[in-house]
Amino acid sequence: MEFLFRFNKLRPFQDKMLNDIYKSISNKKSIFVNAPTGIGKTDASISAALTYIINEKKEHNVDLNLFFLTPKISQHAIAIESLNGISNKYDLNLNFIDFVGKQNLCTNTEVNNLESSAFYQLCNKKIKEGKCAFFNNAKDHIKYDNIAKEIKDAALLGHNHLLDSSFNYKMCGYELASYFAKSSQIIVADYIHMLNPLINASFMKKIGKDLGNSILIWDEAHNMLDLASSYLESSLTLFSIENAQKELNKIGSNLDLDYLKFMINQLADKKLSNKKEAFIEIDDISKEALNNEIIGNIEKAAVEYVVNEKAKRSSLMHIANFLKLLGNTDDSLIRIISKVYGKPKLELSCMYPKNLASLLNSSYANIFMSATLNPLDMYAEIFGVKNAVLESYSSPFPKSNKKVIIDDSFTTKYEFRSIEEYKKIAVRISEIKKKIPGNIAVFFPSFDVLEGVFRYMQSEQIFIQRKNMHNIEINNILMKFNKSNNSMLFGVMGGSLSEGIDYTNNIIKCIIIVGLPFSNPNLKTTMKIQYFDKLFNGKGAQYIYLIPAIIRVIQASGRAIRSESDRAAIVLMDKRYKFNIYKNIIKDSLPVNLSDSINEIELFWKEDKKKQQNMQEALHGKMCKEDIESV
Repeated sequence: MEFLFRFNKLRPFQDKMLNDIYKSISNKKSIFVNAPTGIGKTDASISAALTYIINEKKEHNVDLNLFFLTPKISQHAIAIESLNGISNKYDLNLNFIDFVGKQNLCTNTEVNNLESSAFYQLCNKKIKEGKCAFFNNAKDHIKYDNIAKEIKDAALLGHNHLLDSSFNYKMCGYELASYFAKSSQIIVADYIHMLNPLINASFMKKIGKDLGNSILIWDEAHNMLDLASSYLESSLTLFSIENAQKELNKIGSNLDLDYLKFMINQLADKKLSNKKEAFIEIDDISKEALNNEIIGNIEKAAVEYVVNEKAKRSSLMHIANFLKLLGNTDDSLIRIISKVYGKPKLELSCMYPKNLASLLNSSYANIFMSATLNPLDMYAEIFGVKNAVLESYSSPFPKSNKKVIIDDSFTTKYEFRSIEEYKKIAVRISEIKKKIPGNIAVFFPSFDVLEGVFRYMQSEQIFIQRKNMHNIEINNILMKFNKSNNSMLFGVMGGSLSEGIDYTNNIIKCIIIVGLPFSNPNLKTTMKIQYFDKLFNGKGAQYIYLIPAIIRVIQASGRAIRSESDRAAIVLMDKRYKFNIYKNIIKDSLPVNLSDSINEIELFWKEDKKKQQNMQEALHGKMCKEDIESV
């Protein structure tokens, strides 16, 4: 099989991956690909799927679509690069589009900086009333198929280029993307477009696609379950209710939200007499809170508030969206009342997204891929995919390029967290930094631990990830870090900086993993474990608590080595890494020599320096010999 592949040479194991993926699609079967970082999963999956789609058109006149789906917008770029590379190499003029959320392609500065729920309501209002000039302009040009070539070319380079070009032409970037998507066989999009049941149907209808003739590539597929669940989750606090009431007062509305305050206080008094949190039944919720007419009035008031006050966000809109979910009677959705800093909080949580299996089994085929899709049979089981192919691939990179060390001087186990422990961790990070000839990245189990340690760091240059950072802010951090050669990057495991990001040119010389990123052992986690115990024969703790934490560790530790020439030291900073239960899970990805200590890092880099000198001397000797022979 000759594949459409943008590079001239395949990496080790990539040829097998291409053939395995192609064969599984040919049999209309989904495939789970567990392959280490740097093997080239994106190029292999796109190449195999695209080759199959083109062959099916030639041989059987069957039109198929390809979706490349990612959990984060920042992960779109490599797929766009791959598609452009293939298109240019084979002169194919491929039709593809980088599709992101409406707000990320909005060119109307009156609304594009609003909080997301407020943005969507106001955007829809302006469109219905014919008051968005950007939307109207785009529709007029689409109607007559009169789109400037500059915009079409920009769309092939990614959503940021399309946004800039759309702004220059005063058109709605989202409408243009939707228009291009209708004629595109290949769409790069976010998980939310497929996994969110409130978005999926309208998205597929808008772009004119059908799941039955679509091949879905799921990048970083280990994230799918958590993200699919998160789209059905929300929370309500007294603080948000009080803010919403202030918004009502500002617009002179006679709506009164005291009934919500009364309900949440009553639930807390009734359920939390001697507990931190408790489960709430649907019958415990007041009928007024589930009244659709009242919810609709709250939503209308939210739009009025945003328009009149030129507000960027609205607590009213948040409450309206929360109440819409609150009445869902699905047994996989639970309600929990708790107290945060002494104030009650009502939370909606999804134990398991029941729409997932139905969605996946409706497609032509799925390609699930990740560096941490292990154990494969676990993912096949929890995704509910029938007759799937399970394939795992070895790392193509020399084992000697990676030095993995356990520092058992510390632990971030909850009961041992303290100021003194954070100070010690900060000192050790600085000690390690002195042994490293370049940048290091430090990944923490949570923002609380990150900020606790960061507080005691000295004057080193540190680029730090904060809670709820926007995509632009993350990209800004990455840009600055990529240009540095002696700085530190602080992020959290499972976050935007520790997964799905390619740190090129070996800019990270050492990765420090601080602690184990376990989920909080709260009521939600406990109930989720119990729910999974019922679904998957008592495997709840393994599937929900243990394996996801180790996966985040392996993902974060894989950011440094992206090619066969990259070298890096990895420090697992927690005494628990020496426990067999964790060591046995990570040993294939992170082989540890327990006799090694922190001092081995210095020897590792001295050895690298010696290798580089030997290579230069050998090259110099070869050049001298060639010069003599030429004379």
